[in-house]
Amino acid sequence: MTDAFDAAAAARALLQVWGGGPRPAGLPVSPPDTAAAYAVQRAVIRDLGGGAWKMALLAGQDRHAAALPGRLVAASGSTLAALPQDACIEVETALILGADLHPGAGPAGAMAAIGEVRLCFEIVASRFADRRAVHPLEAMADAFSSGGIVLGDALDNWRDALAGLLGIRLWLDDQPVQAPETLQSLDDALSFLSWLAGHAAGQDMPLRKGDVIITGARIGPLPLNNAGSARASAGGAGVAVNLVPSVPG
Repeated sequence: MTDAFDAAAAARALLQVWGGGPRPAGLPVSPPDTAAAYAVQRAVIRDLGGGAWKMALLAGQDRHAAALPGRLVAASGSTLAALPQDACIEVETALILGADLHPGAGPAGAMAAIGEVRLCFEIVASRFADRRAVHPLEAMADAFSSGGIVLGDALDNWRDALAGLLGIRLWLDDQPVQAPETLQSLDDALSFLSWLAGHAAGQDMPLRKGDVIITGARIGPLPLNNAGSARASAGGAGVAVNLVPSVPG
């Protein structure tokens, strides 16, 4: 007989890591489906507080979302707490809501709710010892391994800028990094934001003015390899972060 899945127990296991505990190999019992994974997300956010979201693909295929703690969002130039040795970095753009966004809003309503778009980093840092070894639904329960968002400058004329590649340049420890940029279209972002308005409300976390939403990596994920700093630029906007030596485990 297998143990029954318990969302509260799964959330407690993740919250122990958020509190500084060691990273486990996995959850006590893997979520049986996406509804169970979302239940774990809700329980974690009830404890840590919300304010941010990310789009992610479950097992690289189906579009879903992760509710992220607002405390994960840092300003450009911040120094982050020590990260695990397997942490990675992505260059993205963050949508900042300038108004509440309610269920039923179509792409036009989603567009109207965006106050600004900022260049940003997402730090990939799982609460598990090896994020690649856990079941995809466990990674989903753990906010799809998000470890932080660093908000940079706002993009001027973002509607036009997001129509194509941004021409992002990235440096780790002031050394240029050559990496391909992936197009993340504005139409796809608006489609996700429209869907997210209903999803977030259904999770009892409706989208509010000031919420931060990231919609996919434009560069990365790239291993940090114990880098002490990272910075990126695109279209006159920039973002930078300071990193302390990684911690084992």
